[in-house]
This record gives sequence, structure tokens and C-alpha cells, in this order.
Amino acid sequence: MKILSWNLERPKKNQLAKINQIQNLIKNENADIIIVTESNRCIDFGQEYFELHTDFLHSFHDHQNYSEGENRVSIYSKFPFKKQISTYDSFTTVCGLAETNFGELVIYGSIIGIFGGKGLHFENDLEQQKKDIKNLKGNICFSGDFNISFSGWKYPSIKIIEGTKEFFSAQNLEIITENNKDSAIHTIFNKDFLKDKIYTTKMIEIDRKISDHNLIICEISKQNQQS
Repeated sequence: MKILSWNLERPKKNQLAKINQIQNLIKNENADIIIVTESNRCIDFGQEYFELHTDFLHSFHDHQNYSEGENRVSIYSKFPFKKQISTYDSFTTVCGLAETNFGELVIYGSIIGIFGGKGLHFENDLEQQKKDIKNLKGNICFSGDFNISFSGWKYPSIKIIEGTKEFFSAQNLEIITENNKDSAIHTIFNKDFLKDKIYTTKMIEIDRKISDHNLIICEISKQNQQS
């Protein structure tokens, strides 16, 4: 199973060259699950993928201007969704239960803090998403732009980092991207899901003209088997 997570840095519908670059970069990875943040519904990966999206953003929302088609989080999955699961904020998080080659998996895509890792938006998103995660049942994949760097530059603060790690540990969740240096984009699974599997992660450096975030790849496979 290959999971791709990336912040697209708000592509506009008329930025055709940027959109093509984004789509080609992602398609080249042939991921099973794609979670993109700061996206636009004009992004398309074809009929191979099932889709879940946060709500369209109005032209002015949460004290910020938005362009046509913008949305905060999208999940694309080669595995069909059995149902969509409601979240605390349909503009900021989206969640669905998918039937994967490893069984049922709840995929929760999010962005924590639309203005970065500080302020009331970040604090509220972090607390509300913790509540959502605590209430989810079964195997969980939690992925997106957390605006938290667990390795390298300690962002936004040691207190936030340690508190978030403690929360995930208490929920029996593994931050499989924890050692990605200076990365705010993360993917997390429950430890029971990972116990008979091996995983790898890598960051793909991206031209800053396309996005100010690197693209993150996680691959999970059964022990002694290919993903």
C-alpha cells in the first residue's frame, strides 16, 4: 500500500501549467491513497480513484479570500469507500471508511491550522481533531498537513510537539513520518494495523514554484511481501 500526502499550496483553476505539474508528479508515484491539502477541485486523477473532499470554500471564509474551486482537503483512493464519516468541520477535515487490501481502513485527511501552527485556528483544529480521532473505531490512517515538525526544526513549539506525541502514544498510534526532518506533513497509523507489516517513508523535494512543501510517500507491506 502506497500513501502520498502533500500540500499543493492553493492552485488556481487558471494556473494550467502548475496544475499539470502537480497532477503529473502525483500520477508518477502511482499511489493507492492520495491525501492533498490546500487543493482545488480542478485537480483530477481520473476514474481510477474514488474521491472524498471537504466542502468548497466560499470566496471569503474564515477571514481569508478563496478562488473558485478551492478546498482544504481531498482524499483519492484506489480502494472503494464503504461510507463517509462525519467530522467536526466539513471545511477542514474529511473522513471515510475504505476497503483496502489490508482490510477496512478509516482514512482521515486534515489540515491543522489554516494560518500555520499558531493562533486560535491551529489550537481549535488540533483539539477538535484529537476528539475526532479518539472517537474513530478500527484501523486508522490519519494524514495531512499538521503544521507540526517532529524532527529537525522544532515547530511550532516543544510543548505542542511533546503534547501531540503523548496524545498519539496514548491512542496507540504511530507517527510513521516522525523522523522526516523539517516536515509538517505527516501520516499516522494505529499500531495494531502496523504490527505484522513493515513501512518506509521518503520525502520528494519539490520546486518551490509549485509548492512550499515536499511531497511525502509512505509504503506499507506485509512482512516478507511486497506492498
